[in-house]
Formats: sequence, structure tokens, C-alpha cells
Amino acid sequence: MARTKLGFDIGSGSLKIAVVRGNSLRVETVRLPENLTDENGVTMPNAFSQFLKQTRKELRLPRGAGTLALPPSQVICRLVTVPRMTTQQLMMNLPYEFADFIQGVPDQYFCDYALCERGAEEDEETVPMMAAVASKRQLEEYIRMFARAGVRLKALLPQEMALIQLVQHCRRQGGGEEYFFVDLGQQHTRITVVWRDRVQATRQITLAGRHLDQTIADELGVDLFLAGSYRAANHESVLSIPTVEELCGRLAVEILKVVNFYQFTYRASELPGVYLTGGGAAFRPLREAIGANLGLPLLDPAELLPGLSGEDAAAGIIAAGAAMGGA
Repeated sequence: MARTKLGFDIGSGSLKIAVVRGNSLRVETVRLPENLTDENGVTMPNAFSQFLKQTRKELRLPRGAGTLALPPSQVICRLVTVPRMTTQQLMMNLPYEFADFIQGVPDQYFCDYALCERGAEEDEETVPMMAAVASKRQLEEYIRMFARAGVRLKALLPQEMALIQLVQHCRRQGGGEEYFFVDLGQQHTRITVVWRDRVQATRQITLAGRHLDQTIADELGVDLFLAGSYRAANHESVLSIPTVEELCGRLAVEILKVVNFYQFTYRASELPGVYLTGGGAAFRPLREAIGANLGLPLLDPAELLPGLSGEDAAAGIIAAGAAMGGA
């Protein structure tokens, strides 16, 4: 019998859950109650546990080992290159790569790494790797929070590593080596470029879904939570409001700047296109504005996750990547 694996991605507005069983994939997106999370993660752990427990029952989620993609505010993941050394020496020195993130003593943090393929121009006496650091206390809190909901977390990883796992899966299926992801989230727009088994570039843009919601709230005189519901349903054609369209255009221009800078920095880049992911990818005016400005095709995320609709694939791509560890 095929082993069941679960992947979780906690956003500031919704929870994405991926269920992988053999070659089948299922993705569920559930809107989170108001004030349960913010840009820094879960604000009420006990309430989240109860919500997840109820969600498991309603969706009839199977039992299986789970993997959580950590919110970017709670983990740092970056490409580092170190001299050749033993594993013991590496684990002693790795915390110093994150001196800008660690507060207090290094023993309060957990560091981990994944070795990368060496590029043709990289020194053979050095070792490239994706390295990450997170607070032990925060990791333990997530493990307890999911355990109270009946979910055993086997791994916690950065969103960057979830995307790398997805890319590695796609490469095994005959996919390319370079992937440009634009995560249109609620709090931020995050750009991640994955090349083979490493993150080539990242960028965070402050314009995001919350700004669209605020614009709609101001125009209609409603609160932010209701504005988010109006945006999701395009209630009374709110997505056609001129100020909303103008904001979509501004965000598209910011994404274009990142694409141009990336292609200037990596002259050998042969980007086939851009994958729009996250909840914001479902909003037509935003997709159209980005597509009209980029000069690159907008690729269908369903190409990476066969069997899913484009909207489900866009929303659940990080959760799916998290579930694919070892797949």
C-alpha cells in the first residue's frame, strides 16, 4: 500500500493541505478564522489546534506523517558555501552563517543543511549547500500544536526547501532546471528562483493581498475581513474598481523589476516563464496585469502538479512540495 504523506502551509489568510499517496495528489485550501494568524505565524496555538482538528474531520484527512513549511518570518534559509570540513566541524560553524538572525546563545537555535550539486565554476575545495536556522522553542511549539490536533510532524522545513523538493520531483519527471516562482500572498509577495537543487535568488515585495483588501475596504466602507471575502468572490465586480486595477499594475511593475535584475545578473539564464502561486494567483486582474508587463509567459502551475486545477496547484504548491520529501 502506498504511503500517505501530508504537507501543510500556514498562510496569514488560509491553510493549505496537500495529501500525497503514491502518484495521487490532493490539495485543500481552507480560509483561516480572523486573527488566528498574522505575518509572524500562529497567534493562538490552542485555537489553531482546535481548528486543525475540526478541519481534519471535515475534510476526512487520512492519517500520515506530516511536514510543515515554516512561515518565512520564523526561519532563515540561504545558499552558503563553506570550505571542506567534517560534519562535526560544519555543525559547530553553521550558526555563525546566521549571526544576523540568531539572538542570544546559538544553543537556542536549530541549524540544518542540504548539500547542493557543485556548479561548473565552483571551487572543488568548497561545499555549496542550502542552510537554514530556526528557533528550537518555535519548532517545539509547532510540533505540540499539530500533535494536539492529531497530526505527527515528521519534518519542519523552510518554504524554499519545499519548492526545491517540488523542483527535484519535476526534474525526475523530465522537467527543466530553472523555475521562477511568484508567491502572491496576503502579507507579502515573495519571489523565489530555484535552479536545480538550490535557491538562486529571492526577493520580497511589500505590496500584496492585504493592500488589495484595504483598497476594497476603503472603497466600499467595509472591514478588511469582509473585503477579503468580496475579493475572493469578486462580489459586485470589486476587482474592476479602478483603484484595484491600478494597484495590480503597480505590483506587476515591481515584479518586472526583479525579473530584469535577475536576467541581468544571470546572463546565461533561460527562463521559460513565471509561475504565479499563492492565493493572489486566482485573481484575474492581477494575473492580467502581470502577464501584460513581464514579457515572459505565465506558466500553469498545474504543469508541476498534474491532476490539479491551475487554481488548486497555485494555492497548494508549497504544501505539495513539503509533502514530497523523499518522493
